[in-house]
Amino acid sequence: MTDYKIPDRTFTDRKNLTFRLAKMVAVWGYKHLTKPFLELHEDIVRLKKNNAVFFYAPLHKSLWETSGILVPLSLSKLPLPYIGMGDNLIRGGFFRRLCRDVGIFLILRATNRSEMLASAIDLKRQMVEHFAFGKDVLIFPEGTRTSIPKTGKYGKFFPAAFEGLLEYERNKQEYLKENPGLIHHDLYIIPGTTDYSKVREDIEMTEGTKGKPRTLRIWDTIKMIKNIRETYIDFGKPIRVSDHLDKDRKELAEFTRAKCLELVKILPINIVSWAILESVEGECINVSKIEGNISFYIQKLINFKDRFRGFSENDSPSAIFEKVNKYDSLFKLKNIDIRHIKVYRLYANYIGHLFEDIKKD
Repeated sequence: MTDYKIPDRTFTDRKNLTFRLAKMVAVWGYKHLTKPFLELHEDIVRLKKNNAVFFYAPLHKSLWETSGILVPLSLSKLPLPYIGMGDNLIRGGFFRRLCRDVGIFLILRATNRSEMLASAIDLKRQMVEHFAFGKDVLIFPEGTRTSIPKTGKYGKFFPAAFEGLLEYERNKQEYLKENPGLIHHDLYIIPGTTDYSKVREDIEMTEGTKGKPRTLRIWDTIKMIKNIRETYIDFGKPIRVSDHLDKDRKELAEFTRAKCLELVKILPINIVSWAILESVEGECINVSKIEGNISFYIQKLINFKDRFRGFSENDSPSAIFEKVNKYDSLFKLKNIDIRHIKVYRLYANYIGHLFEDIKKD
């Protein structure tokens, strides 16, 4: 027999000095050390006013997102979600207590089958608990930033992150019945993406040891608020979970991933990177061909011009090239080199799925 009784909540109310200080630093960095552009679907604010609960499930490209994408939610007068993070990112009891104070709950990074099962069970428990108490949750269902640098494609969304959604929505009345005082909430998934003119960990993820980023400690959050430059944050149309109860957790994960991919923007650095790759000749890059290839890829992606950000189809190739090389030294004409091909490929592959869509058409 299933037990729908929820014990007293285990998460903090975030009414503490640690949270206030962390929020103050994050807001200051967002306003003064980045150039952010936010696209927030109009239904999000409307639904929150009607007491909806959100599961934010964005794509994951940089550790900056663990704090950076929360600030525009706060500035939009939306409650901050509680964040699920891999326990490998936070070492030591002291730092884990700090994380709990600011609203982070830890997810076991499994190394074997038994740990994988235990992690899934605990994640479902934590998510149901947050939803039952009307708290929003944010998890990066890919579980890693390294899918693109390793495989050239965005990673699959782990189904375990969606088990708690379906568990709560399918059994909501039982949870309400067994836990007097809980309030009915409509549950929605919020797809999202962040697109960068400069991913801080680009070198580390492509040219570091075995392609593994070294920025895996809580102190690196401080470093994440510099050199971000133009950053495009998009929270898309809410997905009502009750409309998708015919799906299992894997199908719901795949559906959400597809909605996130529809939000990915095309920036100058993505176009220029494809142009550089197209200019490779043997073991060299023919820089004289780059501007011509910029024009080629703009036309190739013209059906996605509604996703162009930071440029338009009417900009000259030289102007687009200049926008990139002025803030990233690896893209300056004198520095373009085959040695950096992995970095160029990284930025190109952030929009690589769009070429698959072109083939389908």
